[in-house]
Amino acid sequence: MGFVEEELAQMWAEILDATDVTLGSHWQALGGRPEAVRTLADRIDEELGARVEPAGLLDAGTLEGMARLVRGAMAARKAGSGPGAGAATAGPSGPRAGARPERPALSFAQQRLWFMQQIDPGTTLYNVPTVLRLRGALDHGRLGRALTALVARHEVLRTTYRASSGVPHQAVAAPGEFPLPSTDLTAAPEPAAEAARIAAEVGAYVFDLAAGLPLRAHLLRLGAEDHHLVVTFHHIAIDGWSVEIFFRELGELYGDPGAGAGAGAGGEPALQYADYAVWQRERLQGDTLDALTAHWRAVLGDDPQALAVPTDHPRPRHRSFRGAVVTRDLGPELTARLREFGRAGRGTLNMTLLAGFQALLAGWSGTEDVTVGIPVAGRTRPELQELLGCLINMVPVRVGLGGDPAFRELLARTRTALLDASAQQELPFDKLVEALVSRRSRDFLPVFRVMFSFLKEQSDPVFAGLEHCSLDLTGPQDTAKYDLSLYVQESGAGVALTLEYDTDLFGPQTPAALLAAYEQTLHDAITFPDGPVLDLPAVRFRVSGTERNTHRDR
Repeated sequence: MGFVEEELAQMWAEILDATDVTLGSHWQALGGRPEAVRTLADRIDEELGARVEPAGLLDAGTLEGMARLVRGAMAARKAGSGPGAGAATAGPSGPRAGARPERPALSFAQQRLWFMQQIDPGTTLYNVPTVLRLRGALDHGRLGRALTALVARHEVLRTTYRASSGVPHQAVAAPGEFPLPSTDLTAAPEPAAEAARIAAEVGAYVFDLAAGLPLRAHLLRLGAEDHHLVVTFHHIAIDGWSVEIFFRELGELYGDPGAGAGAGAGGEPALQYADYAVWQRERLQGDTLDALTAHWRAVLGDDPQALAVPTDHPRPRHRSFRGAVVTRDLGPELTARLREFGRAGRGTLNMTLLAGFQALLAGWSGTEDVTVGIPVAGRTRPELQELLGCLINMVPVRVGLGGDPAFRELLARTRTALLDASAQQELPFDKLVEALVSRRSRDFLPVFRVMFSFLKEQSDPVFAGLEHCSLDLTGPQDTAKYDLSLYVQESGAGVALTLEYDTDLFGPQTPAALLAAYEQTLHDAITFPDGPVLDLPAVRFRVSGTERNTHRDR
């Protein structure tokens, strides 16, 4: 879910006393009476600054439909709220199918990924490995046909990236049969171990973006009714939201080859990623670009400095991107308390967990100014909800901890910063850096070096005739894009924490101790929410051997 969806889900939960609100939840199916929608409309107006008519909310029905209305109202208000405010909504009203030249340009996100691949053609840093576990009587041929149909549906899955005079463009190949090699492991001494080895090989495939498709697949047979479908994508064609679309549609096509996932008889959807890329470039220029840039300059200032956390080792001049992960779980009791605390402060679980992380980073780094990077879906328009491709963007969330705030106040500051970042998420991060960071101050990780990502519990795809399907989205365990990346994912009644760290900077003890301190910080912060949060013992986190390291990569 995006930030707007999370806010609406929180409101639904409180007004309807509901515990499991999803994008597909229907207001009236959860007991929402027509008169209660007036309360919902008033809260949307008060908390999100968007005026939506109750009748429109009722007509929308689902959480997803209401979110679209709210985003539209927020954009309309921004368009009429002062000098230059409307610029961010100027330009093309929305992406249009087929409105593109013969050689469409890359989106801004794709351009950055393409450029990074040119710098290091052998890198696997931007691979997205997945494993779909299938239990039941699987039809191999049927699965292969479903994959072929899915690649035919989405142009971005059959697009290569070629350069003319150094300028890349998209080249869409005609649909064709997609290969699905298979390996029978039933005779192997340890089928599961051999499956993991092959999955790692497929996950480490080096993509040639100019010549090959941006995905590879391999079917592994571990038993008569036990299969693993290993699919590795290049990030230039996919993001986390799109991965869920991919496997959901694969299940639909497997179950009904003529389904087409809503586009009719297995055909292509009306809007393709190349249409979006052209629209994005038309939109993000002139007054629109100026308004977004001005906003982020007001938030971050010129030459914003990335948070410098203490490290175990001096920062090397050149990054290797070597990484590792440590994990920890927050139990159901603490998670329930955190959720309720956030609800009382008009915040979501996401906001509460982020506020705790910012407090810990501030105490550890000895600063009252914390900026972390947050991934945002980039799907701010209804046309983009089902589009497969790389739309994700990174936005900085800057929160000040001056004035000895209590945790209640820090949550309020975090909520404001997160909603503001969500509303201004259209500016591609590279454009933000280009506008705000001078070349003399630019390093390999400008603006932020710590990332925070909140993930809802995923729903597994459905394959007709199979007993069980589960999708493993775990990425490579040996890379690190940032100094630290904290992934928090709802898992049943609890929360699973995964901290990815740069092994050039940290040994394993520091990240493990950091997660322990994070859990204690969250516990103490909601137990003593009215005292200065930076005075909490766990916030004053220290590890012997870490050092203040302000060396900047060049």
